[in-house]
Amino acid sequence: MHCLDCAGIQMSTPASGVCSQCGAAVCAEHAVVSRQSLTCTRPVYRQVVVTPSARRVLCTTCAAAHAAYAACCPVGVPAGS
Repeated sequence: MHCLDCAGIQMSTPASGVCSQCGAAVCAEHAVVSRQSLTCTRPVYRQVVVTPSARRVLCTTCAAAHAAYAACCPVGVPAGS
């Protein structure tokens, strides 16, 4: 399997991972590794963050989309603020 981003620029680079969002193969250069917080719901709909956080691999396209979403919709800010 080869990196999808590299294929777009006419390169053939072996993949070292798979994007957890879209499933595209990514090489080490195009992989964006981050952390993902996991939560569970306790009684009375209380969200509890589980530690440690999970490792997440994204392609450059999905990483950019997640960054744009985070900038638009920050966590912890009530709607309409």
